[in-house]
Amino acid sequence: MNIRKTSVATAVATILGATSYTTQAALITGSVLEFGPGSYFAFDNNANGTIQPDEKLPISMYDGIIIGATQLTGGSHGGVPDGTENPGIDNPWSWLINTGMHQTLSPVTVANNDVNNDGGFTKALDFSGWGVTWNAIPNIPLGGGMQDCGTSSDGICVTNGPNSVDIGGTYDNGTGLATITCSTASCSASSTFTLNYSAITPQAHTSNFGGVLYSLSMVGHVSAVPVPAAVWLFGSGLLGLGGLTRRRNREA
Repeated sequence: MNIRKTSVATAVATILGATSYTTQAALITGSVLEFGPGSYFAFDNNANGTIQPDEKLPISMYDGIIIGATQLTGGSHGGVPDGTENPGIDNPWSWLINTGMHQTLSPVTVANNDVNNDGGFTKALDFSGWGVTWNAIPNIPLGGGMQDCGTSSDGICVTNGPNSVDIGGTYDNGTGLATITCSTASCSASSTFTLNYSAITPQAHTSNFGGVLYSLSMVGHVSAVPVPAAVWLFGSGLLGLGGLTRRRNREA
């Protein structure tokens, strides 16, 4: 009886203990970056190469950034937000009188656990799938990378409008890596963080903002991964099995 009871208790403790440990681990899949006041994005509207205070637009969280998840959104349109949007990472915002939202076409993951050799407080996140949907444009890619526009006569990178230009050359649109600095080296649950990222909108993009500098800044805290209900149900089932075993042993 003692052996059986000990085995059941050990199994429950192992499952729940392992889940608790995983829940608190650093930025594992499912962890959420919950951002709050002080968070913003900006486009260099006047194309002077720097972000000015009046170019920053505050953003508020909807689901936040979920580590390891692709977070698509939809419903951007002309005019201000009207409730028809399908938000994901952030709530709909109005930029240049049109509605947009951030999204990811590929999962945000940890690319480097110790960027500055500071013991892990600063990490790099893969933002190569980062972008926005705005003014009914499905996606404005902001994931960085090298862009090959070929020559000025091959039609690869042609701007819009009556005075269209065929742009040639190779362009560095950014590393595709965001930096996140946490209050703890583990970046585990309840850690506060600051996140910074920048990229260049691809040349000749249909949004007419090709080659424009984009900047993102977020402040907030890390949220733990919820313990799946199935784990608790399995654990309670094992406990029930232990009770049944003890009852049968007493009857014997």
